[in-house]
Amino acid sequence: MLIKQEKQLRDKISHLEEKIQLLEKNRIILERKARQADSASKAKSDFLAMVSHEIRTPMNGVIGLSELLLETKLESRQKQFAELILSSARNLLTLINSLLDFSKIEADKMTLDIKPFNLRELLDEIVPLYELAGKRKGVEVNLEVDPGLAECYLGDAYRIRQILVNLLGNGIKFTDRGSVQLSVVLEKKKDPGLIRFTITDSGPGIPEDKQDRLFVAFSQVDNSSTRQYSGTGLGLSICKKLVELMDGTLDFSSRVGQGSSFWFTLRLVRPETVETKLQPDNSVPVPPMTDNQDPGGGSNFPRILIVDDDETNRMVLEEIFRKTDALIVSAENGEQAVQFCRQLPFDLILMDCRMPVMDGFEATARIRKQLRTVGSTTMVIIALTADATMATEKKCRQVGMDGYLLKPLDTTQLQKVLDARLPDFNLAILPEHADSAGRNSLQNTEEAAVDHATLEELCRTIDNIKPVITIFLNLLPRRLKKLEKAVQKQDSTEIASIAHTLRGSCSQFGAYGLAELCSQAEDMARDHNLTVIKQQYDRIYRTAGEVSVILQEKLD
Repeated sequence: MLIKQEKQLRDKISHLEEKIQLLEKNRIILERKARQADSASKAKSDFLAMVSHEIRTPMNGVIGLSELLLETKLESRQKQFAELILSSARNLLTLINSLLDFSKIEADKMTLDIKPFNLRELLDEIVPLYELAGKRKGVEVNLEVDPGLAECYLGDAYRIRQILVNLLGNGIKFTDRGSVQLSVVLEKKKDPGLIRFTITDSGPGIPEDKQDRLFVAFSQVDNSSTRQYSGTGLGLSICKKLVELMDGTLDFSSRVGQGSSFWFTLRLVRPETVETKLQPDNSVPVPPMTDNQDPGGGSNFPRILIVDDDETNRMVLEEIFRKTDALIVSAENGEQAVQFCRQLPFDLILMDCRMPVMDGFEATARIRKQLRTVGSTTMVIIALTADATMATEKKCRQVGMDGYLLKPLDTTQLQKVLDARLPDFNLAILPEHADSAGRNSLQNTEEAAVDHATLEELCRTIDNIKPVITIFLNLLPRRLKKLEKAVQKQDSTEIASIAHTLRGSCSQFGAYGLAELCSQAEDMARDHNLTVIKQQYDRIYRTAGEVSVILQEKLD
């Protein structure tokens, strides 16, 4: 009996040992597969970054040169061809961006850039663009905003804009008559953080048997070869995934002949204070300057270094700045840029990230090291990159870049960089901006400090405006003093917070010039770019004095 029990025990032990060996083999196999999966995921991310760069770089040349071509004198037929090239290039770029977004979402690589943004300003920027598109089709585009909405929220403004642009664009595309309305309201009056965005159109509606295709990637309601509307079938799929990434919900209702309504809800919190974050930075030959430029010192013009290995990209930027008084130097790689920076002090460097010999990241790190040895921190370095990933943004920040611009280059975004980073030089690369800059430079009188129409309208709205003005004038010196102390301490968070408060309070009186100066200071602080914040404070202080004089007259 005992012998039999011992044999059974040995058999069980042997069986368990076999199971353990099998489990160990499975563990090794699973570990190998996990490593392969991680490697594949990394390879996919690297591939996305590479494809993004390699496709966007030539697109930058096509779009930039097309825009420059359209600014020259062209015959009507030539102009039509150039406009078609530009339109086709932008459409291709939209497709590329959609494919990259979809790939990043599928690979769980999409991250959100959460920071304070002005929701009302966002809506006011988007809707006018679609009002024009609707007008061409005879479709009315309306905006309804809940008066209970706050001005500022924390969220990813870029992705919210992307969702609204897609849904509004669809509404107008599929609507031939009637209207498209964007409504933004508080979902519950007692819950000020839950916001509902609704886009309603009077289009043909969606058949019930085809509604299940709406959010399927690369699928369309009409997949026939004779379909009326073009598209990739990615837009709604990306929108739904983005909304879910922000912990929201997206849904719709539609009936044939009665139009469609798409809505999504997001929980957005109101920031107590404005947070800061980077965006969305020997014997050497004298650098070559462009035609009308003097390489010697003592110039009051800004020196700008363009660093890009692609000759087309360098040419596009040189042509853009040729309209200004800037002194332009071009370098073909990071090593050349480092050498040039030993010879000349630049105000701004536009630095490509991926280059042979030495890339933009290493070049920036070396330039920053050079600057620290001489005790200088005033040089602004902006990355030029086609890689719109958070990893690249983080790397830009780590090496000392002050921000980055995406390729293909958007001249409007470049103008914003020039306004924020080099405000003293008043560089205008956009024709309409040049006109505005010219007008602004003439507005040095006290009358220009306040828009009198706005002030008079406020007086009519409020029966007795004197107490309101008195409170503002009492608080203004204290806020300016706090701002001055924050500037002296180089406290980015405090500067952004005070500038934001000042901007809101002075704009209601029509002091738009002062509001714009405060907005610029706020942007500088958010981007940790305090190189010219002292000069910006001086401008705010002077303009605030002019505003005070005009408002004081209302009290006298």
